[in-house]
Amino acid sequence: MIMSAIIYYNSVSNLRQEIEQSNINKLEQVEKITDERMKELNTLAARISYDPRLTPYMMGHDYYSGEAIEELKKYKANSSIIEELFVYYHTKETLYSTSGSYSIDTLFKKKYRFDRWKKEDFIRDLHTTIPFIRPIDNVIVNNSDHDRMIAYLFPIAPSNPSPYGTVMYFIEESVMTDLIQNILGEFKGNAYIFNEKNEIVAATINDKAINQKNLDLLTIKGNGVDNVVIDGKDYSLASVKSDVSGWTFITLMAADQFFEKLDYTKNLIMIILIFTLFIGFALAVLLGRNQYRPIRNLFEITNKNDKRGGNVESGNEWESIHNTITNVFEDHQILNEAMYRQKPFARDQLLVRLLKGDIRGNEEIESLLQTLNIKMRNGHYFVAIVYFDKGTFKEDNIEEREGIFNLLANISLKDTAVHGIDLLYNDAMAIIISLDQVKSNTDKQRQLLVPKIKKYIQGTSSIEPTIGVGGLYDEKSRINRSYIEALAAMEYKFVNPQGSIIYFEDISLHPEQALGYPKEEQIKLVQSLKQGDEIVAVETLRNMFTIIADKDMSIQVSKCICFDIINTVVKTVSELGLSKHLHDFNQIVDFNSIEQLHNQLGNVVLTICKEVEARKESHNDKLRNDILDYIKTNYYLYELSLGNIAIEFHLSLSYLSRFIKEQTGVTFTQYLQDLRMDEVKKQLRETDQSIINIITQVGYKDVANFTRKFKKIVGVTPGQYRTINK
Repeated sequence: MIMSAIIYYNSVSNLRQEIEQSNINKLEQVEKITDERMKELNTLAARISYDPRLTPYMMGHDYYSGEAIEELKKYKANSSIIEELFVYYHTKETLYSTSGSYSIDTLFKKKYRFDRWKKEDFIRDLHTTIPFIRPIDNVIVNNSDHDRMIAYLFPIAPSNPSPYGTVMYFIEESVMTDLIQNILGEFKGNAYIFNEKNEIVAATINDKAINQKNLDLLTIKGNGVDNVVIDGKDYSLASVKSDVSGWTFITLMAADQFFEKLDYTKNLIMIILIFTLFIGFALAVLLGRNQYRPIRNLFEITNKNDKRGGNVESGNEWESIHNTITNVFEDHQILNEAMYRQKPFARDQLLVRLLKGDIRGNEEIESLLQTLNIKMRNGHYFVAIVYFDKGTFKEDNIEEREGIFNLLANISLKDTAVHGIDLLYNDAMAIIISLDQVKSNTDKQRQLLVPKIKKYIQGTSSIEPTIGVGGLYDEKSRINRSYIEALAAMEYKFVNPQGSIIYFEDISLHPEQALGYPKEEQIKLVQSLKQGDEIVAVETLRNMFTIIADKDMSIQVSKCICFDIINTVVKTVSELGLSKHLHDFNQIVDFNSIEQLHNQLGNVVLTICKEVEARKESHNDKLRNDILDYIKTNYYLYELSLGNIAIEFHLSLSYLSRFIKEQTGVTFTQYLQDLRMDEVKKQLRETDQSIINIITQVGYKDVANFTRKFKKIVGVTPGQYRTINK
């Protein structure tokens, strides 16, 4: 609409300029034609003054006067604007015209009766010495016809300082106005011709609201266009002044007429505007509904899932969405902080699952490692078990063990990544070592790395550990096999001096291997059964029977090895206390083929692994109950700490911390604080003991610090809480 208004008024302005310029051009044409007509009249007067047939004698002669009148008629015919032509000689009181001669009295009383031109003025004007025009006057011709005429008087002879007569032309106003109207065309304003005295010579009147008084007040500045105000109404005034006649030609046009010229344009714009308005309104509603629909859906979703409750009652959906999103960001921030605090526990849990073989897909392992920002190399992987003699770590040096573990967890070696995992008990911890992909001998690289790790440990403490090292694998999903092999290697710590490094592949160098006996696989089978690792146990058993089948052995040697495998399985099952799961033992030893024995032992292995896993869960439940009961029983002791509990249950500090977090969902510190807080609240509600006594009885010594912590958690001080809940 604003653009349309600008276009409309700009069009009016342009049109006005065009019309005003057109009026100037037309006035110049009127001025030019009028000047030409006046020149014609001047020429006629000069010719009359020198015409011998129109001398005073000839005009007054009875015979020649007729010829003189005919000659005047011819002169009159030469100009289209002359109504009547008169010749007056100062020596006579007679006026000669194309219709005859008149005395002054007869002319004024019978032929022409002017309203304002009196006889005295008429006689004086006839004796003029310069050409001049008598302004328009109303006149009655022949006592019947009413007309408006202009009188143009020209002294003769021309340029004679003492003229002897005057040529007078009567010109009807309509002749001049027709001339103006023909040139101006469909002009709806007023047009005027003023003489040198600013008297109206001729006028074309279309706007009757403009009167003589208004014209008298006008200030005409010469050629050009001006804006004037007449009776509070705007008019455009265009004027042109003739250099020949001294006349001024003007047009007066009301400003409203410029807008009337644009009626069609205005109507077209209005139609377009109305059409645009309806189309725009329809589009606005349609687009608004389309824009609003996702906002409404988002509003419903956010309020549906916003447990805090959005600003639904206010009806301000944006405010509600804003509040919900703000809550989401706050929750996200809290969750990030919680995740950051729990990241070490998640890291340990993932590494333990890798050792157990709970995650089988390499893609899933990679995804979890990236999520927890655990960086492993992409070449080969192996596991080492760092073992300390029993009794090495006690209550007085438990922190030394944590220092060794932290060292292993943060050790940095070239082209190698080392990740430490705290195992269940104080005497051992595991490390997963990953190597970059290299073309050289990776076994040699491994044998160089393990002594460096041992050296790191010895540099931190005076303890010399025994290290069992598993085999190298090129997939992360097979790390659990290296772990089983490392455990198997540790079985030989009793036949190796303290501080040795035992490689799993070194087991195969024992004398039994000379007969083709798969000793290293047998030890691996034992460890996989003890760990309940079904995948490694089944795989190892299959490898053992494959070796027997592929070796070129006698029947007697093969049967001996088979019976030794049976003995190994039975012995391990017995050590685990699961002998009741050995069904049909006689059928197992009475095998007819290696394949039959493989199938029967395979079923036993699957059963034992499942039982070991179930026992682990049961053990975890019992351990959890024992630890939590111990904490609940002793939570009021100031000296109760994670280290005390680790010593009490013969667990490593890191494992205990991770175990409590897994079982309760919070850290040991948070769990202990919650117990103490609940007891303080209970005592505040149910007893009249002093606040200091209550706080010290639950294991706190710094009362002021506890009060600040209580207010931060509960929102009020202990005293205020007692007052509210008493």
